[in-house]
Amino acid sequence: MSELFGIIGNPIEHSLSPLIQNKAYQSHHIDAHFQAFHVEYQDLETAIKGMKTLGIKGFIVTVPFKAKVIPYLDEIDQTAQKTKAVNIVHMIDGKYVGYNFDGKAHLEALLEDMGIQSLSNQHILIIGAGGAAQSIYYTLSQFKDIKIDIANRTKEKAKILKDIGVNVKNTNVISLAEAENKHIQYDIIIQTTSIGMWPETDKSPINISHLKPGTFVSDIIYNPSETKILKQAHENGARTQNGKKMLALQNALAIEMWTGKKVDYNVMLQTLNEALS
Repeated sequence: MSELFGIIGNPIEHSLSPLIQNKAYQSHHIDAHFQAFHVEYQDLETAIKGMKTLGIKGFIVTVPFKAKVIPYLDEIDQTAQKTKAVNIVHMIDGKYVGYNFDGKAHLEALLEDMGIQSLSNQHILIIGAGGAAQSIYYTLSQFKDIKIDIANRTKEKAKILKDIGVNVKNTNVISLAEAENKHIQYDIIIQTTSIGMWPETDKSPINISHLKPGTFVSDIIYNPSETKILKQAHENGARTQNGKKMLALQNALAIEMWTGKKVDYNVMLQTLNEALS
């Protein structure tokens, strides 16, 4: 009998996870099916109980439930505790355990696309202070020899984000205007907000018209493939990365956790590219 996995969210109709997950199962001969579940806000607890009763061994959590799901889980890992957000759930011995793989997936994608094994001595700008920024910052803050600036529309929210870090002495909170004025200083710029996402593709959180040689700009948005900030970065000689590889890696990590089988994330990345072309 096939295992059933899924994703919960609201709205959920736009999710590409069912497409890429089922393609991975098919390509790797895994007897499983992945389903999207639209959950109403007031029905979240009932939905989690129902999934456990059905024996669903794992599911992905997306907006707006990454924080709201925590009270209905049995345990959460350290990253989820720090960031107060869960995006992967796995049933272990009848208990639902929540994890946050946003930062892990982004770091793997970043290192691979930059062609390096460490972020030592990098000066990094993180734009945004939302859910994805929390996990990405928490992961990066564990490096002792990098410097991080967090820029957000409201500095108060960025200060709260700084407090979850490990090596906070290496972190500064700045305004978006300050980030725009000093963007030439950064080795890596990571854009974590929804600004520039389809259909508002003409927007960018900051202007980056002057970049130092070798700058790498990452935007976690995957639709469009090239946001306004990535287009500007590319035009100014920077290497760039969109959110497709991060999404593919998140799903690959989930499959490995749920099934014990390592899958080639490139299968999912290719499916993503085809779906968004």
